[in-house]
Order: sequence, then structure tokens, then C-alpha cells
Amino acid sequence: MTYEKEMSEKISRGESTEDKLEIPLLKYLWNSSPLSFGKKDGLHSFFKNITVLKSFTDNEVRIFTKFLHRREFQNQEVIFNEGDSGYGFYFIFSGSVNIFINHESQSAPGEFVLKLEKSQYFGEMGLLEEFNRRTATAVASENTVLLGLFKPDLEMMLEQYPVMGAKFLRETALIMAERMGQLTKEIKVLRKKISRLESKL
Repeated sequence: MTYEKEMSEKISRGESTEDKLEIPLLKYLWNSSPLSFGKKDGLHSFFKNITVLKSFTDNEVRIFTKFLHRREFQNQEVIFNEGDSGYGFYFIFSGSVNIFINHESQSAPGEFVLKLEKSQYFGEMGLLEEFNRRTATAVASENTVLLGLFKPDLEMMLEQYPVMGAKFLRETALIMAERMGQLTKEIKVLRKKISRLESKL
């Protein structure tokens, strides 16, 4: 069973997941302080470099981390499979993740699409679309730490901190729109290339 399926089942049964990020307030304030030298790899520094959180204040970032789940993945461990019901949105805190289509197993990995590395994120469609199905398989390409936000966490955030939740949704929607725009441009370029090839036949 993949991590995402496991979390979906646990949360739907109301079971405790015991993997939430719990950063004490004083520790977080110290890490975000200009006096905190040598904290380049801390959580505060990490989140301040995430595009989708660029409009968040330091306090909003601290509150946001309370809704996240931390999970360590072994090399080649599957995070979710193509065709699974989408349930979460993931930040890569360390390590990297490979994205495949038509992936069946480690020995039959299918077609490699791209590699995602530290500070990148993926899976936003699974968080925002009600009946989303994963269009690719995500696999840890080395020992990797992910911070995940799941649908019930987002719902709780919107209920408890509506302004912050709305900010997160707005930034996520803008990034999705930008990705769709890039995809449209790539399709246009490919169509032109196909037309040129067909005209030579």
C-alpha cells in the first residue's frame, strides 16, 4: 500500500497519524530571527523559499506547518501510483522524487517524466480536485523527507484560519494556471513540429 493510500484510510477512520510537524513557538521564533546564524537548513528558511508560500508572514508560515505531516521515504519507495485517488500535496524537504507514467514496479518503471528536488512540490491537483485521479506515479529516488498536506488538513485550515487558507488556495491556483500556460505553449510547439514533419512526407 502506498503512503498516500495509507494516510487516506487512517484519516478517514479517524486514527491518529502521529507524524504532524510540531515546532515549539520559541524554537520557531529563534529560527526566524536575524540573530539565528547558521540556520540555512531549518524549517523556517525552507518554507520562506517555497513559491506557494511567498505571501505568508512568518507567523502564518509557523501556523501552516502545524497542518503538515512529515514522512521519511526510502530510496525507490512509492509515494502514490498513477490512477490512485489524489489526496495530498507534498513539499520535498530533502532528497528527490522521480515522476513516471505507466509505472508498474521497480523493474518495470515505465516512462520517466521528470525529477523533482529539494524545495519543489507536487500533487496539488489531488488536494484541490474533489475526484482527482493521479496522472503519474511518484517514487523517492533516494532517501527523501516529504512534508504533506492532506484534504482534511486543508479543510481544517480553511475553517480555523480562513484568511491564511484563502492565501494558500490563491497561490496554488496561480501556480496551476502558470503550469497550464506552459503546457499549452509546449503543445503549440509540438503541433508546429508535427506539421513540419507531415509536410515533408
